[in-house]
Amino acid sequence: MRPVVILVLSLLFASPVAAQEVALAVEGWNAETRADGVIYYRCAADNCAKGSVVSYKRQPHRPALTLAEYEQHHRGLVQQNTGSGNVKDAQIAAVGERTVEGVRVMHVTRVVEWKSGNVTYTIEARLIGPDRSYSLVSDAPNPDWTVNNYNGFLKRLIEIAGIKGG
Repeated sequence: MRPVVILVLSLLFASPVAAQEVALAVEGWNAETRADGVIYYRCAADNCAKGSVVSYKRQPHRPALTLAEYEQHHRGLVQQNTGSGNVKDAQIAAVGERTVEGVRVMHVTRVVEWKSGNVTYTIEARLIGPDRSYSLVSDAPNPDWTVNNYNGFLKRLIEIAGIKGG
C-alpha cells in the first residue's frame, strides 16, 4: 500500500516573505517534532518494518559543501563514537552523491553494532537545493528496510519541502 502523504504547512517566521517549513504526515508512521527542529517518524505499521526510524531537519544552506567534506565529517563521527556509550563498532559502508530533480543529494551508508548485539543500518543524506538544505536519516535493523524507507521519504522531501532545482 502506497503511503498517503498529507501536507501540513507551518510558518517558519512571522514575516510575510519568510520561508515556510513543511511537515509530512505519512500513513503508517508516527511523527514527532522535537524542540531542536528534527522531525522523527517511527514505524507504526507493517508497511515500514518494525524498528524503522526516519528523520529530517532543515540545515544551514551550504551549496559549496563538497562530497569530500561531507565524508570527512561522517568518518570523524564514526571514529569519535566507536567504542563509546552503547556503540560497540561503527563503519561507513558507502559514500555517494547524485542529483534528483535538480537537488544535490550526498549520502553515507553506515552500519552500527551496539553493545546489546543489535545492528542498525543507516543512510544519512544532505539534500542541497537552490536556496535551502535538509538532512534526511533512515535507520532500520535491516539494510533493505533502510533503503526502502529512505527512498520513500527522499522523494517526498524533495517534492513537498520545495527544494526542487530550478
